[in-house]
Amino acid sequence: MTVPVHPALSRDGRLTDIGDRLIESLEALVDRHRSSRAAAGEAIPSELIAAEVAQHLAVARSALQRTPRLG
Repeated sequence: MTVPVHPALSRDGRLTDIGDRLIESLEALVDRHRSSRAAAGEAIPSELIAAEVAQHLAVARSALQRTPRLG
């Protein structure tokens, strides 16, 4: 899964955008698992949560690698 990085943004803008998307996706993951746990009355397996976090980190890492470095 790739997330587009807006080419019109400056490098700092791209980095901020990548960070914002990572934080938003992790917050959504936490909210989703908390509501699932409350509805089901049981804990979500930690392996599932870890796999989702790893996926979000991989997307962010990939976006960062596509952002050119200055200097």
